[in-house]
Parts: sequence; structure tokens; C-alpha cells
Amino acid sequence: MSKKLLSLLILVALAASLLPATVVAAPSAQAGGKNYTIQKDDWLSKLAEKEYGDPLAYPAIVFYNNQMAEEDDALTVIEDPDVIEVGWTIYLPSSEEASAYLIGAVTAGAYNEAPEFAEMVAAGELPPVEERLLDEPLITPVVDDIGQYGGTIRRGFVGPSDHNNYTRVVYDALVRFSPTGAEVIPHIAKGWDSNVDFTEWTVYLRPGMKWSDGEPFTADDIMFWYNDILLNEELVPSVPVWMQTGDGSVATVEKLDDYTVKWTYQEPNTAFLLDLANKDGADKSILLLAFAPAHYLKQFHASYADADELAAKVAEAGFETWAELFAVEAMPHLSGKRPSTAAWVPDGSTVSDPVFTIKRNPYYFAVDPAGNQLPYVDEVRFTFFADKEALNLAAVAGEIDMQGRHISMSNYPVFIENAEKGGYRVVTWPTFGGSDAVVMLNQTWEGPESVVLQNKDFRIALSHAIDREAIKELAFLGLGEARQGVPAPFHPYYPGDEWAFKYTEYDPDLANEILDEVIPNKDANGFRTLPDGSPLDIEISVVPEQFAAWADIGQLIVEDWARVGVKAHVELRERSLHFAMRPTNELMAEIWNEDTTGFPFSGMPKFDPRSDPALCFAPLVRVWYQSGGTEGVEPTPEIKQIVDIIDEAKVSPRARQIELAQELFRLWADQIYEIGTVGLTPMVQGVVVVNADLRNIPEVAGNDWPLRTPGDTRPEQYFYAQ
Repeated sequence: MSKKLLSLLILVALAASLLPATVVAAPSAQAGGKNYTIQKDDWLSKLAEKEYGDPLAYPAIVFYNNQMAEEDDALTVIEDPDVIEVGWTIYLPSSEEASAYLIGAVTAGAYNEAPEFAEMVAAGELPPVEERLLDEPLITPVVDDIGQYGGTIRRGFVGPSDHNNYTRVVYDALVRFSPTGAEVIPHIAKGWDSNVDFTEWTVYLRPGMKWSDGEPFTADDIMFWYNDILLNEELVPSVPVWMQTGDGSVATVEKLDDYTVKWTYQEPNTAFLLDLANKDGADKSILLLAFAPAHYLKQFHASYADADELAAKVAEAGFETWAELFAVEAMPHLSGKRPSTAAWVPDGSTVSDPVFTIKRNPYYFAVDPAGNQLPYVDEVRFTFFADKEALNLAAVAGEIDMQGRHISMSNYPVFIENAEKGGYRVVTWPTFGGSDAVVMLNQTWEGPESVVLQNKDFRIALSHAIDREAIKELAFLGLGEARQGVPAPFHPYYPGDEWAFKYTEYDPDLANEILDEVIPNKDANGFRTLPDGSPLDIEISVVPEQFAAWADIGQLIVEDWARVGVKAHVELRERSLHFAMRPTNELMAEIWNEDTTGFPFSGMPKFDPRSDPALCFAPLVRVWYQSGGTEGVEPTPEIKQIVDIIDEAKVSPRARQIELAQELFRLWADQIYEIGTVGLTPMVQGVVVVNADLRNIPEVAGNDWPLRTPGDTRPEQYFYAQ
């Protein structure tokens, strides 16, 4: 069907044809499900995602429906999963039936493992796979086929500041976003529930689960994070927003038993799961954790370690405080030794090394539908490249196996031309919306330029002065559309065309007319001066070796603004320096992408001035909120309205959240704190180079930072055809 989001996925046949001989036949339907009448715009993967939280669970619908149809004439046999018609009645199995089907009714002793682990078991170096796996492993559907073990996925990274390259591959959170980004699905946690008013959330872990070193993973690892990391002011001076209640106090977390933990808020928190899906140590920040290996980290924690021994470790590592050492050891990719629950774990190397390697976790908690312990691929190897250009040349030469990060869309024709020679193919995953290059103007800038940066009319004039069609042709290969940083038209949060295209018309005459009212005076070179007569020169900070040609886009904008008498320049900075200057209010303006439009009420949305890390929207407003109004800069009524909308949405039901999101984006586009250029392109990590032999890569997937793409596509089920 034309609207199927996953229509390009290769259809999976009945499970019996997928499962190896060691797996018994799928179970019979127990009529625990329900009959369902096909509606307009239904398709099986959509129904599977709605019912089971996973679009790739649709073969279970086919299997059980056809089984039930043999005895019930009211049901229609599904002969082709790609063809269903409005009015058909089909059987939707229960979650338990679907799970039983996906696991293939694996019997005790039927699990399979990688050959390297089988050899270690035979040598007595590793427990048998049945002992390493838990009673209820995560069953991971596959995109194309049941895979084969072996191989290395080669990726490129551009240095220690590229740490999220690792984060995106492993996506190691209690829960995850589904491949489409439409739902939150189980991962480390096997499930959850909430009370009626969403003030209490109970998370259920998987009994018998282990860390990569074989130690038990239990509720104690969540409580260690809560009591000893989150509530320790030396480690976390200010509790992140997602763990705060309405009055600013901290939400409570309590252990109900070894595998059950409850979060309690003073008011409804309907965004809890959305937040939890991004607590994976992203941005190498302990603020973005929700669990940690207590058995390993206690040796680096002042509350547990011997003081003299800890001091010696701090000195040996070259740090001044135990908190600095702890923050490094708490992250697998910074430590190189910290146990993990991810599919691959560091082999002792880190993101500071020229080659950073993560290897298969012998205790990984997931299996495929045939009972094969994942991941299929032996290891993922990140090789350092001095710059993005060198990385792209390596990709063209076939030296990269799966990567969209740092792959330049401007090189798309070159990639296509060399694909056969290089032994790869190219897939494209466009983003959810937003704008793939925005200019964020700092609303708490303390220099003399603040008088115009905080002037809405000035911002409107700058927007009308930008020739977005030229940017689209020169930087985006003619793809996408001129737009502000709001969601895509197909997204429920879309505020409407009026707001998506607000102030995007290229009209230098109108820009000049507005500017003549705001700052009419000019210097001898024809550039406008500030009201006090001092020169105006807007510095736009750009990280050049990132995901797009932002330096080129910045220069085009500088030239456009010069034509209306506004002087600006691009300042190129290394990523880590740029990031350090954001929260300290040292960036006047910056170019980045707006990629959080689908998730304005969870994680670290760029619209919320309290987010950190975030763009340079209003850093001192964040300080104001953190200090209870004693420091920083008080928000304007419009910025306060943004915060109020976000806070209300977090305690509102879904229908109200949609209304509030649309209100938020109308306000965001109208105030134009960030000036959008071109969006709806695959520029930002959406041009993906894939080894020709690598399988189970979806042709269509959600692509966004909150989804941790490609982590949402389940890299653990990628495999090499042999």
C-alpha cells in the first residue's frame, strides 16, 4: 500500500520457514486475542506496532489469523501480507501469543550462540549460553532474514568529541524508540505500567539478566544511579528536569523487589517513557543515565571506596577530584573497562584512541526469532579520520560498512557513481522535520549586540534577507523545502503551512524596510550600526566537520545579510570548544540542525531553555531556572510561555499534548529565535553508505537524534550474507 511507512521492508514469510531445525513449531492460537475489522489506511506493520510496540511483529498476525481462519469463516485468510483490504475481519493475537510466535517456541537447550563463544564454552572459559541468557530474553524481530554470525562493521569517527557515534550504534537504554519512532518499546526493561493519573510508573526488569562481565543486573543498579549519582551533588549539582516534580523537588525512585522499580512524581508525567528512552549516557553525560553498574563503579565513589585508594586512582588518572574520575568511569566508551548491557562492549580501547573497538557481549540479553543470541556481527570498529572529507573518501573507496554520520549529502552523486566499484549501496533516511540548518540567535547575549538579537523585528528582517532557494540548490542538491524549525506535515505536531513557511519568503526589500526602522544608521562601508553608534558584526559559530556543509551555508547567509547592510562572519570552532561555549553564554549565534521537533516534551529539546546540552537559545535563562531566580536572566513572557507549554504537556493526555505542541511551534515560528533555512532532506545523517553484503538494514527508518539513529534500527540484527 502506498502509505506504508515500512513498505520497503522485505516481507517475512511464515515463521516455520524462518526457524532452524532446533526450534519446534509455533504454538497454536489460544483465542486470547481479538477480531479486528480492517480500516482505511491500515497495514499490518502499523497494526503490529500499535498492538505489540513493534512493526516487525506483523508475521505473528499473519500466522495466527490464518490458523484461526481455518475454523472461523468470518476471518479472511491473509495470502499476501502486503495486501489487505478495508472491511476484512482478521484475528489479532494477544501480546503473549505474538511473543510466543516470535520466539518460535524455543525449548530449553535450543538457544544458539556465536562460534567464538561456543569455543570458549567448550574450553571452560565461559558458561553455556543457556546460563548466560535469561528466562525472558528480548525477542528482536529481523528486517530481512535470520542472520549468520561473523564479521566486523567498520565505521569512521572524527575524534574524542565524536562520542555520540558510539551512543547511536549501541542505543543502550531501559526502553527504546521503535524503528519508525512512533512508539516506545521494551528493551532492557521487559515492560512497564502506570497508575491512572500517571504519577507513578513501575518498570519491570528481566530476571536473570547480567552485565557484560557476568554480574547480575538488578534493581540495585537503578537505585545506585538514583541514590549515589543523581542525588550526589558533587556528581549532579542540579537535578535534570525529567527527574523533577512541579515544585522543583526530586521525583522518588524505590525498589519494589530485585526486578521491579517505581518512579513517583507529585503530578502526572505522561512523558516519562519518552524521557526514559533517551537515558543512555548520551553526550557522555551522567545526567543522561538511569542505571549504572554498582558493582564496578563503587570503587570510584567516595561513599564506598577507601579514601586513600580512591585518591591514588584519581592521581594516577590525572584528575583533581573523585567526581571527575567517576564521570569517566561511568561511561563505557570513556572508560574502556566499564561493564555494559549493550550488544557490543569496549575491548579496553576508548573514543580517545585512533581505533576504538567494541566487541560482542557474551551476556547480551536478546535473541532473534530463531533463538540465536544476538548480535550477529562480531565487532564494530571505529577508525579515526582527521576530518570529514577523509572519512567520505574512505566511504567512497568501500572502507566504511554502515554509516550515515559525517557522510556528506553533497557527495551523494559521487557515492552513487562509485557504489558498485566500492562494494556498497546507498540508502536515504530523511529526518522528521525541523530544519537541517538553522541560525540560533542567543537571547541572553550580554554584548552590545543584544539590543538587536532580542528584537523580534530584527530577527524577522534577517529571515527575509536569506535566499533559501540558493541555499537549497548549492548546499542541498535541490532537495527539501524552505521552512522554519517545525515538524513535518505528516506529523501530528505540525502547526500548519502558515507557520512552517513564516518569514521564509526571500524579500530583501522588506528586510531593508524593517531594518531601516530598527537600526537605520550605517557606517562608511554601508553596514548598519547599533543604536549607540557602535559597529554591528554578528559572529556565527560553526563546527565545520559535522553532518552538513554548515560553513558554506553560513557564508551564503553572511553574504545575504551583507546585501541588506548587516555585517556578520562565520567563526569555525572545534566541536568540543563549541559545545563548551554554549552553556557559558559565549556564543552570539550558531548554525546547527533543528532535529527535536518530534520530541518537544522529552529529552533535551532545543526549544526548552532549560535543556543542557542544547543550542545557544538562552543559556542564562537556564541558569535562572536552576537557581530559582537568584542568578541568570529572567525569561521574557514569550520564553516563559514556551516553558509553561512544555510543563503542561508533560502532565497532559495525548490529545492535549498535540494541541500544546502545535501551540508551541506556532509561538516558536512567530518569535523566530532560530531562523530556519531548508528542511526535510536526508542531509543530517540520512545518506547512509552500507556494505553490499550487510543485511537487515531497513530501506525506510525514522531518522532523528532522540531515536539514536541508527540505533533505532537495531544494529544487533545486522548481519553479513556469506
